[in-house]
Amino acid sequence: MMDLILSENGISAKDTSIFKAKNILETQIGSLQYAPDFGIDYNLFFGSDLQIQIETYQAYAISKLSENGINPLDLIQEDGKFDTLLNINIEKS
Repeated sequence: MMDLILSENGISAKDTSIFKAKNILETQIGSLQYAPDFGIDYNLFFGSDLQIQIETYQAYAISKLSENGINPLDLIQEDGKFDTLLNINIEKS
């Protein structure tokens, strides 16, 4: 996917990995009619009675990013009292 950028020099297309990664990680798979395989399956991990380990979700998210041409460099997990924050560093496009 490419982003269209409108500037005073006209319209240009740019592959912006950060925004693409954000879109992948925030989109429920199957929710886009024009790209049904785009995104991740939140319902599987957070909408079911299954207890899934955080490591499984991390591997799944990294896999989905890689499938869409995003190169994750590392993943840093920060555990809070009530939640877990995942910071994924990606390669610049």
